[in-house]
Amino acid sequence: MRARRFALYVAGATIGVGLAYALAILPHPGLPSADTAKAVPKKAEGKGRSGPPAPVTAASVIASDMPVILMAPGTVEPFANVAVKTRVDGQIVEVLFKEGDLVNENDVLFRLDDRLVKAQISQAEASIAKDQASLRDAEATLLRREALIGKKIVTEASVDQARYAVEGLKASIAAGIALLESQRTQLDYLTIRAPITGRTGTLTSKVGATVRGVDAEAPLVIINQTKPIWVTFAVPQNELGVLRRALTAKALADITVRGSTKPMVVQGTLGFVDNQVDKQTGTITARVIAENADEVLWPGLSAEVALTVETKRGMLAVPASAVLPAQQGMIVWVIGADDTVAPRTVIVERIVGQTAYLSGGLKPGERVVTDGQIRLAPGVTVKVEEPRRPAGSTPASEERRANGRG
Repeated sequence: MRARRFALYVAGATIGVGLAYALAILPHPGLPSADTAKAVPKKAEGKGRSGPPAPVTAASVIASDMPVILMAPGTVEPFANVAVKTRVDGQIVEVLFKEGDLVNENDVLFRLDDRLVKAQISQAEASIAKDQASLRDAEATLLRREALIGKKIVTEASVDQARYAVEGLKASIAAGIALLESQRTQLDYLTIRAPITGRTGTLTSKVGATVRGVDAEAPLVIINQTKPIWVTFAVPQNELGVLRRALTAKALADITVRGSTKPMVVQGTLGFVDNQVDKQTGTITARVIAENADEVLWPGLSAEVALTVETKRGMLAVPASAVLPAQQGMIVWVIGADDTVAPRTVIVERIVGQTAYLSGGLKPGERVVTDGQIRLAPGVTVKVEEPRRPAGSTPASEERRANGRG
């Protein structure tokens, strides 16, 4: 037992001597001095400024008016919609338009067979002429008998008879004239005209078809007025007050139609706000009227309405890409006079399109970074470069020249 314990003591002593020798002969840095400890932070602090400047794009802060815009999906509806029908029975003998044509008010669309009505008009005119001739004879007879009544040559009964004949013929002529006017109206109905200016739809009755005035469910064609045109949309009921003020001010709206190539934008004016809120959806319906001179808007088309209901003056504007979220809120990287950057907290009122409107945090004329923020840290030196255009893009001046607008 004592021999084993003695062996353990000898082994421990040997290990201790070996460790002491190793620490004595091997090199080691030792603890840093006070000067070395101070130099380390300075070296780390200057690390961002040493090396090449970080490439970024920048923009200046400007004072601008901020539009308050209501966005909503909309549906294009015709300004007027008329189902053209016949008011009399007849057979179509002529169609003077093609499906889809733009027709003007009072343009002739259809002609119905008018031979029978024209014959009836001729008959009525002849009957009136006959009654007028008979009236002249009856009036002459009445005059003669009134001259002879004083000489007791004719009786009073014969005078009365002649007077009644004159009155009867006058009544017959009046009835004939009324019948003639009715038949002329019937003739006018046989020529069907466009009640409004608009675009025609599908033709339901061709040449040779017999149409009836009692067929209220079968229009010959439907005309949609497309110039001007309505765009109907709905917004939440809490926007009613703003919407009514915008209606009084005739607020402008941008109507965007998404296409296969690029969106088309048409400008319109708020022209209608419904007189009640939809109880089921809690929305209020409104309409924007657009002149639609080029007929970009088509009935039934889906569109996006951006209604500018208000404009706030004196806001600060920067590109939306300059504003980034951070722990302390929304920030921008501000470029100083020495081309170094520093983050600054800003108050974002609204982002409209590609522009962010601010109510505080910056001053007009200051420069902010719009691209390349991922490389930045406080105090980093930057180099402002021109923004890159997408491949195939054309500068605005070249585009205007290409379109002949100088």
